[in-house]
Amino acid sequence: MNSKWMTSDQAAAYLGKTRNALWLLVSRGLLIKRKWQGRLYFKKTEIDRLLEGSYGN
Repeated sequence: MNSKWMTSDQAAAYLGKTRNALWLLVSRGLLIKRKWQGRLYFKKTEIDRLLEGSYGN
């Protein structure tokens, strides 16, 4: 795994949110999850774009 991808825990920490808040973003279609070898990953560039868009901080 490289720095372009984050696990659920890493993504939540990077956003400064809980894992539940991360799942709310996914369920609202604001963030896309990918599954690889049984684990979920998030693309860092998409998280950065979400942060730049100020999704409700």
